[in-house]
Amino acid sequence: MSLTDFLWVSILLPFTTGLFYFKRFDTSIKLFYLYVLYGTVNEVVTFVVRHLGLNNTMPFIHLYQMVTFPILVLFYSNLIFKKAVTRFSIVLISIFEFYNFINLTFIQSIYEYPDITRTIATFVVIVLCIWYFYRVMVEAKIMSLWDEATIWINGALLVYYSGNLFFTVLFNVILEYSREFSKLTVISFSVILALFYALVTVGFWKAGRSR
Repeated sequence: MSLTDFLWVSILLPFTTGLFYFKRFDTSIKLFYLYVLYGTVNEVVTFVVRHLGLNNTMPFIHLYQMVTFPILVLFYSNLIFKKAVTRFSIVLISIFEFYNFINLTFIQSIYEYPDITRTIATFVVIVLCIWYFYRVMVEAKIMSLWDEATIWINGALLVYYSGNLFFTVLFNVILEYSREFSKLTVISFSVILALFYALVTVGFWKAGRSR
């Protein structure tokens, strides 16, 4: 099995698992499934346009972060505050989307990797991951962490975003420095991505089986 085939299997596993159990999910898990759903659609569209001859797919990355960041903020707002739409989520999403507009208009081209805004999004998500784990430990309401779906999903997000922080911050620098080294970083990114989808699949499975 090639690396590409392995990644497609990794991507489709949480998508199909979540689709099968979707009706059993609570609001938080349903919100996160939207994140996975859009990520899967984005991968399929990117794959198709590349095979049609479009080599620069950076616009899809810009769009991806502008769509998925709000979903994650709503997901964590619902986990932490028990309500998706809060003043916290509205303010955070508004600031991020406004800065994306500024970045695209005055700073970076839509055909350039958005390392600035993706770095901001990465740091915010890492903070939200740690915040949720802190709340879980302080409240001590979860009897079995092993059986809690949101623990698996939060762990997956923490692994994914912290593991790819170096890749996100220095992608454009690495690309200019060495094409061969950039290929190695893409491979490491792919491994972390596969681990992320594996943990999410477990989270969806546990969420579906517990209800």
